[in-house]
Amino acid sequence: RGCPAGCQFCIKHVTYGRCVRLRSPESIMREVRLIYDLGLRNIHMYADLFTVSRDQVMELCRLLVNSGMQIRWTCNSRVDFVDQEMLHAMAQAGCWMISWGIESGNPQILQRIRKGTRLEQVEQALRWSKQAGIRNWGYFIIGLPGETEDTIKETIAFAKGLPLDVA
Repeated sequence: RGCPAGCQFCIKHVTYGRCVRLRSPESIMREVRLIYDLGLRNIHMYADLFTVSRDQVMELCRLLVNSGMQIRWTCNSRVDFVDQEMLHAMAQAGCWMISWGIESGNPQILQRIRKGTRLEQVEQALRWSKQAGIRNWGYFIIGLPGETEDTIKETIAFAKGLPLDVA
């Protein structure tokens, strides 16, 4: 639970502050095994920011691959909390789609909401994800503070230029 980012619009900080509580990869694997034994083969790794800990994700992916379970899964992430190697490991471990909080295609709006990401990071992360064989689901917010008709059009044009499967 939790997210260390400081997005101004996010309600998570009211509940958790900026602290993050992690489970061990072994604990997650025990739960995945229970779900698998019930016959489920497609799950969503529900976490505010699944990729918050690179070490946790990489170990979980290793455990999933070594388990031999044929399980498909999805998760939520941020473009500044992934790298190419991690995304490749996630794909090998069964990740087939990531939901990305992109929010806006306008740099000034991103600064105003304290997103902490740049448009170049969005393009790179989604390209890496697609190259790894993972589908991309982009979340955008229209009507953020300072939004104008022009910034909305920028966001739409930006979204259309991304390798998104769902927006």
